[in-house]
Amino acid sequence: MISESELEEHLERARGNPEADQEFFRYLLDATVYAHAPISDDSAKFRLIQFKHPDGFDALPFFTSASKAAVAAGNSARIVTFTGRELLEMTRGATLMLNPNDGGAVLYPEEIESLLTTGTIVQVRKDPWTGGPIWFGSPDRQPSWLIPVLTRTLTQQSSVTSAYLIQTATAANPEAVSLLIVLGVTSGQAERAARACLTSMQPEIQRSPPDLAIDLTVFDPAQGLPDFVSASVVEPFYRRASSA
Repeated sequence: MISESELEEHLERARGNPEADQEFFRYLLDATVYAHAPISDDSAKFRLIQFKHPDGFDALPFFTSASKAAVAAGNSARIVTFTGRELLEMTRGATLMLNPNDGGAVLYPEEIESLLTTGTIVQVRKDPWTGGPIWFGSPDRQPSWLIPVLTRTLTQQSSVTSAYLIQTATAANPEAVSLLIVLGVTSGQAERAARACLTSMQPEIQRSPPDLAIDLTVFDPAQGLPDFVSASVVEPFYRRASSA
């Protein structure tokens, strides 16, 4: 089993390094991790402590070292230990946060499932838009799996109100077309929805790499439909049914 000091070393190497980040999560599965449980608990079931994340969701904190867990626990919780795999398997369906006092990574349920089954977590890269786009509207072609996979994922994301698929290109290179997934997402939930979509797409991309790039962006439905979506005259491939 990897030692606590070795895990901390891998964590430091992973900061800002996508390749080392993947390696860290693989080591995490077999390493000892630490979580918080109530000091006294009358429940017949074993329970772990969660907290309310600033973005509004419940997160279960866990830690790479006993000292970090102790600082966060203070006198209000007791520390329990697991291997990373044990903790992730027993908390399936929950959202976890690693070393929250250090601004650590949030792991959403579908990312945890991916880590347990494939040993990897999809890397999310945020790139600013650097050039003027040409919006072509409805795609000429797309992977046959794309819409079904996204639709299954989006039905589990209550924050997503609509989703569009648009074919785009840059003014500098109009022949190099790409696909753009556009999600209408409730404010504060954009990263959660985007990561869920990217995680669901990754196995299909690995099995059948598409012959064109696929990007993803979001907008807040409260601010209205973006001009580039309206100008593309593309109907949403997904729209959340009204609860009324």
